[in-house]
Amino acid sequence: MYEIKEWQTQSVKHKVATLLMVDGVSFSYNEEDGIVFSAPELYVKNMVRRLMNSYGVSLRPIITEIK
Repeated sequence: MYEIKEWQTQSVKHKVATLLMVDGVSFSYNEEDGIVFSAPELYVKNMVRRLMNSYGVSLRPIITEIK
């Protein structure tokens, strides 16, 4: 099984939010933390790849695990 972890990002928030909505992943947003969501690490790795290959993001988005 994959361990669900909590993540946050301030990178390309509009595209990250769109992708999370398309995938049906719940998330929250505030100015200080940016977008916060829960998902397995494999999902986040694939999400970064999808953002760069399919959504036109030129720089690798910074999505960090909340410890």
